[in-house]
Amino acid sequence: MTKRPHAWRGLLLATLALQACLALRPQPALALDDPELSEAYAAIVCDQTGTVLWSQNGDAELPMASITKIMTAMVALDSGVSLDKVCTITEEELHWDSQTAGFTASDTPTLRELLQAMLVYSGNDAALNVALNVSGSEQAFVDLMNAKAAELGMTHTHFVNSHGLEAEGHYSSVEDLAIMGRYAMVHYPLIAQTVCLRSVDVIAGGEVQHLESTDDLMETYEGLLGIKTGAVAAGTTFLGASRRGTVALYTAVLGCDTSEGRFADTAALMDWAYGSYDHKAFGGEGWVVRVSPYALGFNARCTVTLPEDPTAVTWPVGQISYRKVSSAPDLLVEPGDAYSSTSWRQTGRFAGGSNVHVDGLLSTPPSVNVFALPLFAEGQGV
Repeated sequence: MTKRPHAWRGLLLATLALQACLALRPQPALALDDPELSEAYAAIVCDQTGTVLWSQNGDAELPMASITKIMTAMVALDSGVSLDKVCTITEEELHWDSQTAGFTASDTPTLRELLQAMLVYSGNDAALNVALNVSGSEQAFVDLMNAKAAELGMTHTHFVNSHGLEAEGHYSSVEDLAIMGRYAMVHYPLIAQTVCLRSVDVIAGGEVQHLESTDDLMETYEGLLGIKTGAVAAGTTFLGASRRGTVALYTAVLGCDTSEGRFADTAALMDWAYGSYDHKAFGGEGWVVRVSPYALGFNARCTVTLPEDPTAVTWPVGQISYRKVSSAPDLLVEPGDAYSSTSWRQTGRFAGGSNVHVDGLLSTPPSVNVFALPLFAEGQGV
């Protein structure tokens, strides 16, 4: 019997090990400990696919305060009114301690400037005047807000104003707010770009006003993207978003006691979620996954290898699938050629990827080509 060269025995073992690794499916995880919250009555954390990772009193209907202004911004942008439209200011008496940017009837801000003052500084006068300039009346604008909520499937939400000041019949749930926040950040670039600003300058009251963001968590939390604070007598609130690597999170907390508590509980939710993800290895750097015919030499072969350790960032529960895109799987190859790329997804979320390239040249082929098996087959799961 002809004995295989030692090098090919190593390649065979590496290939079989890689196939075994790819055949693994995540096992059901043990129940995760709950995140430790200090104040929030209702809270939720989701990933970028909308998958709920954890929630508490998810459908409880509570005042959402100035988180309302995210819906105000979406409806204004849906209207098609130019962001450069010069707006007229209506001075209306709001609650005595209402936060305002200080716009007066003599000011002529653009719609863009009103949106910035509303989203960054949470100016209630800015929100009211967005509604008036877009729809002519606040009620007509609020009707559009409720229609948009219904369109998004926000079944535990009802708006009665454009700014979020506490009022009977004005409420939402953390489940609905997470839907709204994710939708706004994905589909409205202006909102995503504005809610991460630390400050904005506008002319209000005839003078330049430097308006600081109300989102203090951006100063301290790694990867935070925004998006909106809120505070009413019933409690403080926060709708948050962050990204680290391949994982984006959306959170909402309602019914907190203090301004600091809403941020602390948001950080606790995000820390809990990020800490629960794991890096799953799907191979090792230098592993040979195929041998292909060499373009410039009869009966010679090139090794196709992994140039790096392929890993995916995975949640403890959820099916993982992979997809291969081949550059030239059936053509002759040369060392250095790109061969294929593989991406892993978990319940629709991109979890990781790896590029495969043609590496070394082998002068003697193996007696049996164990690499003919279709590794990384499209659409299969691991």
